[in-house]
Amino acid sequence: MPSLISPAERDFILKGIECNIRADGRQRPDFREVILETGVVSQTSGSARVRIAGGTDILVSVKAEIGPVQVDSETGDGADKGQIICSVECAPSASQQFEGRGADDLNNELTQMMTRILSNTSATTSSASSAAGINLSKLCIIPGQQCWILYVDALVLDYGGNLMDAIFMGTRAAIFDTRIPKTEVQDLGDGQFEFEVLDDAEDTDIVEGREDMPICVTLNKIGARHIVDASPLEELCTEAKLVIAVNRSGELCGLQKGQDGGIEPSLLLEMIQFGKTIGQTLIKQLDATIKAEADSDVAKRQRGEPVHKLGFFAQ
Repeated sequence: MPSLISPAERDFILKGIECNIRADGRQRPDFREVILETGVVSQTSGSARVRIAGGTDILVSVKAEIGPVQVDSETGDGADKGQIICSVECAPSASQQFEGRGADDLNNELTQMMTRILSNTSATTSSASSAAGINLSKLCIIPGQQCWILYVDALVLDYGGNLMDAIFMGTRAAIFDTRIPKTEVQDLGDGQFEFEVLDDAEDTDIVEGREDMPICVTLNKIGARHIVDASPLEELCTEAKLVIAVNRSGELCGLQKGQDGGIEPSLLLEMIQFGKTIGQTLIKQLDATIKAEADSDVAKRQRGEPVHKLGFFAQ
């Protein structure tokens, strides 16, 4: 991750983007190749690894654990809902600038963005599902007492630009890979309940609402133009950044503006619409890859063949 860029390099990148020819040969709306693997960490409830050609490497794991429900003391909301707790950490080896406490601010920014998108329950509807589509009520075991808590942890192994998009692609894939054990609840009377977690690894639940989870598309304004999937050098030339969270239906689930530069209102609307279109396309491609890998694993198991994963930590 370079920290400085020469005037000649900046001028070369700006003029190339103006002419719709980026330094690596892509055009402004082009993404780099994305390599996706699921089920790469055997000790978790679900996991995925996303690599973007050019260096960015993200490992996302989801761990389902039982804990007390979190009830809002003022509104009483949350008694019948589970929780999603997010965490992002940039490994010091991913970039020289991440060494020591150099990544603390970035870790906090990425974690807060994930938390807002995945855990922010819509206050305008009576549905118990979050704005991201995950049905939090389905994670509740005993209302007011116990629920499933999904711990979503993202580790940045290598940095080559466009972290936010890669993290959300990995999170969507890891949630699709997640399996939650089924529970049986018994009513003991007098308001007392107890539950049992079934240990059948083949009889589990998926995360309901996962299809409507959004991904993020980051648009970088450089000069008078905007690009997607910026490289580290292009990020250094960025005047303003707009992160758009969009689901498969093209609905806007979140918006965050970064950097100090301004964005004209007309350009802002253009960037939002462009991000929504690109996001829907990425979700279709991502889901097709996830489904193809899952179908391949099922077919191998039915034939009695071992399922080999390319990712590390896999069995």
